[in-house]
Amino acid sequence: MPFYELKDIQEIPLVSGVTIKAVYGDNVSVSFLQFPAYATIPPHTHPNEQIGIVTEGTLQYTINGDSRRCSAGSAFVIPPNAVHSARVVSDKPAKMIDVFTPSRNIMEPLSYTER
Repeated sequence: MPFYELKDIQEIPLVSGVTIKAVYGDNVSVSFLQFPAYATIPPHTHPNEQIGIVTEGTLQYTINGDSRRCSAGSAFVIPPNAVHSARVVSDKPAKMIDVFTPSRNIMEPLSYTER
């Protein structure tokens, strides 16, 4: 099916109150994430290249040890297998869109790291 309504896609709890919805193509997937205030996604890796776009709020993103504050309108690229994490840095919620290639099944567990 080539057309989707986000309101009709099942929302999946991820971690720390973060929720995610996804749309899948054969070679790419797009995820829509919602973060409550001060939520954290711990350092993790996956074999997919990822492009993230912050659409609301402010997050501190760390990619292979490089940290940046990303607000609505910020975008970033995460190489395959890079250690990365995200943290909302305010009392306001945040939203973002992630694009993965190859397609990443959001039901597959992340590989959390100690870094």
